[in-house]
Amino acid sequence: MMRMRKLIKITVSLLLTAGLFACQSTPDNNGDKTRESSSQTSNLTVNQADTTTFVSYSSDAVMGEALYVPVYSHIYQRDQKRTFNLTTTLSFRNKDLKRPVTLKKVYYYDSKGNLVEKYLDGKRRVQPLASVSYVIEESDLRGGVGANFLVLWESSQQVSDPVVETVMISTSGQQGISFLSEGRIIHSLRKSGQ
Repeated sequence: MMRMRKLIKITVSLLLTAGLFACQSTPDNNGDKTRESSSQTSNLTVNQADTTTFVSYSSDAVMGEALYVPVYSHIYQRDQKRTFNLTTTLSFRNKDLKRPVTLKKVYYYDSKGNLVEKYLDGKRRVQPLASVSYVIEESDLRGGVGANFLVLWESSQQVSDPVVETVMISTSGQQGISFLSEGRIIHSLRKSGQ
């Protein structure tokens, strides 16, 4: 009975995921046009005049952060001898409508806290509403079940803090699994005097 419930949950999850992908190319209400893809709409920009009325920076706006982002290169199933390997995508999204941020470091650590790889050790500018991603392949098990990213970013002005998260996903046979893990702030850099 318990096993049947798990199979139903996995099946529903897979159907919902498939439904989301199918919706991306469905006709609109007129039935004769398809929705524009993200590449076709990427030329749209947010006009500064459009955002002036609702963009404000409160006292919690920051100028930089060090973030800890949990990662799972694999998870256990049934017992510690059986694992389910996962593909991980680290996503760094600048949600500020006006100001760019600078991504400084993206380091990947294993379960024991050892540095596995430096994905970025320099500066990469991320424009307003833009995103950057890094992928750990499903076959890369170096991180283990307790792996993590250390992400450092900064800005010359106060900005709305970025969204930093990892998405883990895998399918094997008729099984599929996916989940999300959000970054946790280790340290925040605020304007002096705050």
